[in-house]
Amino acid sequence: MPRPELSSPAPAAGDAPPWQWLLVASRVGTAVLCVAIVLGAAWPDRAGTAAQAVALALFGAGSLAFGRAYAVAVRRSRAEQLSTMAAFIGMPGAPRSVRTELRLAAGLQFAAGLTGAAVRPFGPLAFGILAGVYGLGVIALWGAGHGDFPSRPPHTARRRDG
Repeated sequence: MPRPELSSPAPAAGDAPPWQWLLVASRVGTAVLCVAIVLGAAWPDRAGTAAQAVALALFGAGSLAFGRAYAVAVRRSRAEQLSTMAAFIGMPGAPRSVRTELRLAAGLQFAAGLTGAAVRPFGPLAFGILAGVYGLGVIALWGAGHGDFPSRPPHTARRRDG
């Protein structure tokens, strides 16, 4: 069933798909986190707090992305058969390059956060482990908003007893 608010005509040659912003956001978030973790590990007195702020900002953005993905999934579930696992992790209908890029970005975010926490476990870099929520939130947004799911069958009348 077409979703007018999420569907659009096929992009013309050279036009970006409607979900392109999610890839850009994922790339930017991953790059900023990696740079912040490296600088925070190299100069903990000068850049440690900035790395902590980046990690907490990404954690907050990822949490908001999950909330938005949940709201989109609930709205879509009225007309389509959504699976929580497919919508939030599986990304049905996503091009292989999109699935690969978003999953690698989430993995890199977790790896960078864990590495920073391992290098400086009792300082602000320990907050880096929270930043991977951002990558998972972007994946959930893609799956809930742009995934392909089968239409829900028409409702059948239920008989109420008593």
